[in-house]
Amino acid sequence: MKNSFIYRFKNKTKLIIRGKNIERFVRRLIKNKIEIIDLKQIKYNEISIIVYTKDIEKIEKIKTIYEIEIKRNYGLNRIYELIKINKYLILFILFGIFLIYLLSNIIFDVEVVHNDSYIRKFLKEELKKYNIDKYKLKKDYKTKEKIKKDLLNKYKDKLEWIEIEEKGTKYIIRVEERIINKTNEKNINRNIIAKKNGIIISIDAKDGVIVKNKNDYVKKGDIIIDGNIYLNEEIKKSVSATGTVYAEVWYVVNIEIPYHYKEIKLTKNKQKVYTIKFLNKYYDLFNMKKYKTKIIKNNYLIKNNLLPLSFIEQKQYETIEIDEIYTKEKVVEKAIEQSKQKLLKKLKEDSEILNYRILDEKSDKEKLKLKIFFSVKEDITDYQKIEELKTE
Repeated sequence: MKNSFIYRFKNKTKLIIRGKNIERFVRRLIKNKIEIIDLKQIKYNEISIIVYTKDIEKIEKIKTIYEIEIKRNYGLNRIYELIKINKYLILFILFGIFLIYLLSNIIFDVEVVHNDSYIRKFLKEELKKYNIDKYKLKKDYKTKEKIKKDLLNKYKDKLEWIEIEEKGTKYIIRVEERIINKTNEKNINRNIIAKKNGIIISIDAKDGVIVKNKNDYVKKGDIIIDGNIYLNEEIKKSVSATGTVYAEVWYVVNIEIPYHYKEIKLTKNKQKVYTIKFLNKYYDLFNMKKYKTKIIKNNYLIKNNLLPLSFIEQKQYETIEIDEIYTKEKVVEKAIEQSKQKLLKKLKEDSEILNYRILDEKSDKEKLKLKIFFSVKEDITDYQKIEELKTE
């Protein structure tokens, strides 16, 4: 029973009892059927006991010559005491939470993302009709979807797509303008040319005449698939050359790697935590995972320069610290791997590193510098209008 949930909230009181022959008083309590929950000897003439608060009145009647001091309450009475002591702090926190809730449901800014100032102004005015404006209440998901549908139906000739994104107390409106009768580039007569210098690996032509072969070296601008169809050295017709050309192209990457390697690395673990900042202290709400080291990105949902209280949405990313000293062989290995990654980030996804060679190497006690040559399989397809060639 003592371990039950209800027992924890029963009113109990800790008493300090002083006097001669304390044992006699304890026997008197037992005789009067007063349950002693806990008993500790402090001195030969002093004990502490915990009893149910309802029995205090009985104890007062039978105490006679003994001195009784109420030390502390437990259960609901203790909760009431704490509320009474901290009532102003509790009221302030409740008011702060109410204020945060209220302010977090108000729009403080509306931003329309588009290059055309006319579209931005036009859309802001339209959104005002739906009460999407500064200092208006936020809309729920269904209402936002209805507003989007209404705007797209109303302005079919102007708007292709619209999205209403809520970020804290700000609405970001992303919009795409409808372009009517947009020119289709595939219908333009053109040649396929080399985007950069390289040695051709493969040519996949669907329309046009192939004028270069596999293993041919081409310079930037050279025609690979001709859109002009010749007969007896005369142009009979022109088409839109279609196809893809892959070639071996070359890059040089310079990289510097320290022997003493120190890095803060992100793990795959991340979480969203809501935090209250009061003065300079942060109080996480319902944060079950505590990361030992982490990177935090704060998004202030509510922030007021007059009050030392903020409501923050935190994105927490767990980190681990790597601190190692590498051999020269390991540094070279890491330099090559990082160079590959650095190069591939600049290229299209279908690019492929074919080979590499270290051109130059410089080393001191702290770091290693490498110049690395890479050969890469890359799409070098580019286009040139035939009309431009005729003009020339």
